[in-house]
Amino acid sequence: MHQSALPARQTPGAGLLERAFTRLLMRPVRITSVQAPDPDFRLIAMQGEALKRSAWSPGDKIQLKLDGGLQTRTFTPIELDPASGRMRILAYCHGGGPASAWARGVAEGEVRQIFGPRGSLNLQNLASCTVVFGDETSFALAAALQRDEPGLRCVFEVASPERSQPVLDLLGINRARLIERRADDTHLDQTLDAIQRSAEIRTSFVLTGRAPAIQRIGRALKAQGLGGGALRIKPYWAPGRTGLD
Repeated sequence: MHQSALPARQTPGAGLLERAFTRLLMRPVRITSVQAPDPDFRLIAMQGEALKRSAWSPGDKIQLKLDGGLQTRTFTPIELDPASGRMRILAYCHGGGPASAWARGVAEGEVRQIFGPRGSLNLQNLASCTVVFGDETSFALAAALQRDEPGLRCVFEVASPERSQPVLDLLGINRARLIERRADDTHLDQTLDAIQRSAEIRTSFVLTGRAPAIQRIGRALKAQGLGGGALRIKPYWAPGRTGLD
C-alpha cells in the first residue's frame, strides 16, 4: 500500500465531479476474501468483471477509492487472473490514516471502485540476477515479480523482522534479508552491504518503498558506477507526504 490521493475540494460541484470520475474511470470490484497474517497486514482478494479485460504486469498499480470525495490509495497487485477477474493485494496498515483504517476494517462482500491496473514501474528486461530493496510496502511487488524471477533476492528494511517474516512466508518470498529499521537511518549501511552481497556480475536493482532510503541507497549504487538499466527506482511513500504512488 502506498500513500496516494486525489484530494477532494469542498465545493458545490464536488459531488458531481466525484460521480463523474467514478463513472468514467473507475470500475467496481467485490472483496472475496481477507486474511490477516499479522495485525498490521491484510491480504485481500477482489473480483470484478472489468478485471477480466485487464492487462497486467508485475510492477503495475491500482488506485482504490476510499470513502469520501475523490480520495484514493495506491496498491501493487500481487497477481491478476484475467480468466476469473480475480486480483490480490497486500495492505500494510501503518499509521492512523484512512487507508490503514479501511484495510483494518475491510470485510468479505464489500464493493469498492478501482482505477487500473496501469503502468507504474517498468520491470521489463531485468538482468538474470535481480535484487529488490524496499520495506513492508514493497512485499507485494516482490511477490508479483518472483513468479517470473524465481531467483529473486530481496533486502527489506522493516519495523519488526519477527512480525514481517510470517507475511513473507505466506507470500512465498523465501530469499529475503530483513533488517530492522531505525529512526536515525543508521541501519542503511548494513542494508547497503546486504544489497551488495546479494548481487552478481550482472544485476538489476529494484528500489522501492520509503523515499529517503531509496535516495541514499541509489546514490551509493550510482557512486559505484551503476546506472541506466541496472537501477529501477519507484518511491512509494515519504514521511509526512501524500501523493506518491
